[in-house]
Amino acid sequence: MLDVLIPHYNDADQLDFSLRSVADQTWRGDLRVIVVDDGSDKDQLSRAEKVIIDSDLNIELIRCPENQGRPKARNTLLDASDARFVAWLDAGDVWYPTKLQTQFNRLYKLDYEGADLNSTWVTCNYDWQWTGRRRRTVKQDTTGNQLHDLFVGDRLRAYLWTLLGTRASFMMANRFDERLTRLQDLDYFISFVRGGGVLVSTDTAKPLCCYFKSDIGRNATEIRKCYTTIFDKHRAPLEALGPRFVRRAKAKADFVAARFAKSNGDRLRALSYHVDALRTDPYYVAHRVKKSLRKG
Repeated sequence: MLDVLIPHYNDADQLDFSLRSVADQTWRGDLRVIVVDDGSDKDQLSRAEKVIIDSDLNIELIRCPENQGRPKARNTLLDASDARFVAWLDAGDVWYPTKLQTQFNRLYKLDYEGADLNSTWVTCNYDWQWTGRRRRTVKQDTTGNQLHDLFVGDRLRAYLWTLLGTRASFMMANRFDERLTRLQDLDYFISFVRGGGVLVSTDTAKPLCCYFKSDIGRNATEIRKCYTTIFDKHRAPLEALGPRFVRRAKAKADFVAARFAKSNGDRLRALSYHVDALRTDPYYVAHRVKKSLRKG
């Protein structure tokens, strides 16, 4: 039995888009979708209800009377799940048809080899689709120091919708931190690995899902504050990687915040974050500048 967990807020069309990708899976095991509506407007909730009624999937809808934020919605989803296996999807993102079958094949192989499935997440490569840009494939490299790679986010990225695992494995990471309005995935992944969890890749290099990315409407200050919360919360493993690494992680967080500010027309704030990055780690900034120049 698999529970597919989807938070929803005011985007019934995107919920429909995502549910169709679940229905198109080649894996035909026992599957239930749990949708938590996080206080959508009356019209959007009504439309979401119609999408669910019209779907051939087995879907349970949990209605929250008011919007409480994605971390709380995800905790509600975890509490509602009771299947042995769990996968996640955000409304607006999609799985390609062979995602579940490929990941279950990997889990079955790991089980045969004697791995502890209750401390294992199977992730996958995925397509990254920026609004107005060409789709590109992103590789999830699980072969390195996973804490190191999650903090930086270059080789291994923290996205729930890439995962398949047992419910017990997701409980290893405890609960989503409800202080974090953004970056809950990153905090959750770090908590999982700190608790002894291991991420493994599938046996294919092909992307198995697609993330539709836009920075529009995202608050740069909020993003940077969430990074600070995560760095403070996981200070011990972060500092164990060395002072140079800490500077790099913080400078990269400044670059991410600058990108959000620039995307939303706040060039002065973007410049401020770039200056912060320069003060924190001038070598990393020089690396980013050289990389940008090479790209043209």
